[in-house]
Amino acid sequence: MKKTLGTKVIICFIILIFGAVCIHAEEGTGTTLSRISAEIDAYKGRIITLELRLKVIDRIFEKITFYDAGNHDIEFDVSGRSIKKKLRDKLLNSHEGMLYLVTFRVEGAGKLGGVTGELEDFSPVILEKIPE
Repeated sequence: MKKTLGTKVIICFIILIFGAVCIHAEEGTGTTLSRISAEIDAYKGRIITLELRLKVIDRIFEKITFYDAGNHDIEFDVSGRSIKKKLRDKLLNSHEGMLYLVTFRVEGAGKLGGVTGELEDFSPVILEKIPE
């Protein structure tokens, strides 16, 4: 079976993405949502970027929820007009279970010990791994 140049390029691209995801899965930042909630005074008011997986986008109540490696959730309100405008394309093209770099401002700790914050931005981790 002959492989055309296009087929070879697609196969190489898939292997490259798979390799980048595997390498990235082995790396760890050390900062988790549970660590932030335990040391909330040190993190309050800071802008933090973490690698989190998208859990769900609730389009009725306009909430977006991410979780970290320890299965700790953080939920953001995306009902404001400015945040909707800023993140419109990202909200449309997001996929549950995918790994994202989530940038948010830590506001405090919730009543149950969770972290509360304001979402600044999020982007797929895989985009950081693709060479330019």
